[in-house]
Amino acid sequence: MRIFVIVLLLLGIALVAACDGGEEAATPTATVDESTPTAALTSPTPGATTVRPSPAAVPSPTALPTGKIAFSSRRDGNGEIYLLTPEGETNITNDPSEDAEADLSPDGEKIIFASDRDGTFHIYVVNVDGSDLVKLTNEAAGDLSPRWSPDGEQIAFSRVGAIYVMDADGANVRKVTDPQPESTAPPCEAGGFLGGWSPDGDQLTFYAASATRGLGQVCTVDLDGSNLTVVASEPPGYHVEPTWSPKGDWIAYRSIRDENHEIYIVKPDGTSETNLTNHPATDIEPDWSPDGDWIVFSSDRSGAFDLYMMRPDGSDLARLTTSTGKDSDPSWER
Repeated sequence: MRIFVIVLLLLGIALVAACDGGEEAATPTATVDESTPTAALTSPTPGATTVRPSPAAVPSPTALPTGKIAFSSRRDGNGEIYLLTPEGETNITNDPSEDAEADLSPDGEKIIFASDRDGTFHIYVVNVDGSDLVKLTNEAAGDLSPRWSPDGEQIAFSRVGAIYVMDADGANVRKVTDPQPESTAPPCEAGGFLGGWSPDGDQLTFYAASATRGLGQVCTVDLDGSNLTVVASEPPGYHVEPTWSPKGDWIAYRSIRDENHEIYIVKPDGTSETNLTNHPATDIEPDWSPDGDWIVFSSDRSGAFDLYMMRPDGSDLARLTTSTGKDSDPSWER
């Protein structure tokens, strides 16, 4: 998840307040013909697995494709990190703080996430069973958007609009990008929020936003800060939350156009942009399955934000969670 309340504090990004500010997300103005969930999940016992009820309207998959999915949920009244498997959903963090922006390690054994449990958002790592919680950063300014490198040896993250990389144990922190004043910054040089790594581990994708101009661009950059590239910037508006496909041939992202939020894919060179969702609901925060055959995302098309998955051409839509709280920011095990 892109912790948009914090983004708002750091950059004043207008889209964030309207679209994904905690649990007060925007409701589509168009009528949605899919029914609302018929049952809410109850708060689980810490470490227990909650079996998913049958989703309404949109079919559920016969089996969850390969890998686990970590995600954020507000079904307990505050932000928690959950793990979704074919067996059900497990609350991993179970803490009264705000825990968000989970990312599963490539081997599926650890989760990194952002939490304000010490008063400021910092990066933490925990085993998928909830054990061995370790705080990795302690910068007073706060840290967001942690993402594992493909080999699991490094973690990239955002700090006050700059992109950083550190070793997986929190050591050797180094800056990749340095944001320019957002009101005058060239494309991709305003404050940046991390999306993820290229499959070869040589590049990062992120989005840069200028609130005063109402702009957000999808960008890529080499780890040494060179080769800064604009991937998606047209039409002018907010293009955010990019994530690289496992084969490196596509980047999925959210685009806000005509006050509607859709999931798009685009080639890393900026060509072949395609709208996958084409729905009046608010569709946000895509991520790829390990084999690249599916995209998981969050949507309020059934009345509350739940997780859905679809093929990279938008077909075979299936609903994965049913909760009256907000399920968002999915991260599929690589």
